[in-house]
Amino acid sequence: MPRNTETTYKTLQGRRTGKRSSKILVPEAEGALNSMKRSIASEFGINFDVDDKGSYTAKQCGQVGGEMVRRIIEQMKLEMVQSGRNRFQ
Repeated sequence: MPRNTETTYKTLQGRRTGKRSSKILVPEAEGALNSMKRSIASEFGINFDVDDKGSYTAKQCGQVGGEMVRRIIEQMKLEMVQSGRNRFQ
């Protein structure tokens, strides 16, 4: 029996009835994130500029999202190192 949590979707005849929980927390970053997504997708040979993205597999989209997360984490690590150096100089 599935638990009723925020991330569980209720279904009615195979259709989602719940709201999606993902939302942009920093609206100013949306353009930069979309640009990063298109850039990474093109590195993987995927054209995200088309209107119909339904032809892409979950694996392809997951690769792009995973690489975005890796690069964002790497950038944050670099910023943390830089801010730590500036604090102790």
